[in-house]
Amino acid sequence: MNAAPSLWEAARVEMEEYAFTADATLQPIWDVPSKVAINVAVASRSNFGTEAEKPIDIEDYIDEASRVIEAGACGVHIDFTWVTDSQGRRLDLDLPPTEAYSLVLDPLRERFGNDFVPNLNVLNGKSFDECLSPVTSKLAEVAPCAAGHPEAFVIPAVRTILDNGVSPEIVVHSSGEIEFAKRRLFDTGIVKAGDRTNWIILYALPVDVGRTLISGAYVTDAKSMATHLILMVDQIRQIDPSASITVCNAGRAGLYITTLALMMGLNIRVGLEDSLWRHPNSDEMLTSNIELFERARDIAAQLGRTPATADEYRAQIGLPTRG
Repeated sequence: MNAAPSLWEAARVEMEEYAFTADATLQPIWDVPSKVAINVAVASRSNFGTEAEKPIDIEDYIDEASRVIEAGACGVHIDFTWVTDSQGRRLDLDLPPTEAYSLVLDPLRERFGNDFVPNLNVLNGKSFDECLSPVTSKLAEVAPCAAGHPEAFVIPAVRTILDNGVSPEIVVHSSGEIEFAKRRLFDTGIVKAGDRTNWIILYALPVDVGRTLISGAYVTDAKSMATHLILMVDQIRQIDPSASITVCNAGRAGLYITTLALMMGLNIRVGLEDSLWRHPNSDEMLTSNIELFERARDIAAQLGRTPATADEYRAQIGLPTRG
């Protein structure tokens, strides 16, 4: 016979033994990685219309990169686009990419060895081969390439990056660009889900024309910021559930984007390249990349996460370790 009580007997016992809360240990541990890869984009753009507009010398890159690597950044992103130095040279136009990058990387390698991952832009050059020279010359370990850039460039660029053992960082600025990545890179088989694909979300920056190479998402408050990010992460996970996803601090929303990304278990990239504002609700300006890194590191610690080493980051994105 079934020894279970009747409905009314069960209800009587339940009310007599009523307790408002269950055992708190029933709550599972959240699936948030303890390690977070914190990369730093050390350039300070000259197109923000602020007092930060000033020439940037190679020594500035070396100093800024050295500070954040020493403090625990796993990698640095270096991009000379639109940057003019104190000699009046456009670093993206007047120097070959490999020469310009070597001027920064050689001193960093001498000091830090393989304790950082160099992430180098491949957009500047008078030819395709010159654009991709930081990859083919083995200077870069990671090379970002926006899915929304012209298809005639994106497809051979990503192929070249992969053929040279470098991690292609798939850049998306909006939800629509994720569809570009799926159609151009995954549906064609150039990039395969499960191969530790490497994505970076750079959104929340304004653009000046309707059709640009980096058309961005419209973000004006915490709700729109969170809605866009959650949507884009979900769409990337639909393409590759195991993808490594980094989120940039960008524009006014930078601090809030960084905090939300850390809460969501994602990697982050901070730095003056993409944001100069200390908080989204004021015009107070940031002054250094190390300030941004230390703030992000401290927020991560409060959220139970610690900076990944360069080799831990390499393992995340399918690169061989070099320790």
